[in-house]
Amino acid sequence: MDRNPSMNGSTNPGTQRSIKTLLLSPWGIAAVLVGIFLLVQGYLAWKDRGLVSAIESYEPFAAPPFELQFSRKLPYDPLSFLGRGAQAGFWQWTPEGLVLTDEGRKSFEQAGDQFVSRSSAGRRKLKRVRSDRSVNGQREVEFFYEWAEISPPAAVLPLPPPRAAEEYLGQASLVQEGGVWKVTSLQTRDFEEPMARLKDAASGVRK
Repeated sequence: MDRNPSMNGSTNPGTQRSIKTLLLSPWGIAAVLVGIFLLVQGYLAWKDRGLVSAIESYEPFAAPPFELQFSRKLPYDPLSFLGRGAQAGFWQWTPEGLVLTDEGRKSFEQAGDQFVSRSSAGRRKLKRVRSDRSVNGQREVEFFYEWAEISPPAAVLPLPPPRAAEEYLGQASLVQEGGVWKVTSLQTRDFEEPMARLKDAASGVRK
């Protein structure tokens, strides 16, 4: 008695040819390539998850401080950060020096003749890893990040200020301690360089 091919696990030759034809078609090849791409992306995401978590939970990355201190009696220049701050409503100019407004006191406090920032620059989040390599027992990671929140002073005083929904490049070095990744150094030049220029201006240095 003939056996039903479907009962003994064999595959109909016509079905085999159909599958082969489908796989070799443009749609079939595209589907295979998409599948491989998704597998690779999934593996990379799994491999990087510990590094990403360590960077995202590192406070100087997640919520960088807006470190700024300057004399309220600096020579007033409407084109400098003093002018931008006045236009934003943080302080007002008087012949005796700058005076903080109610809005300014949300982010600055006065200590003698100094205005001192007590604000963070905002909050950042890592978008994707660009590269990841081992160097002398450390992991060197390049990544793209964006600002989820930007504090009012950070949005006005540095030039150029950070922009929401724009990707910036960062670098971090990490070491593993007790099975946990820890950040040992961080570089986000798109924020650090404008802040360095702002601090120079705040200290009276002109370049």
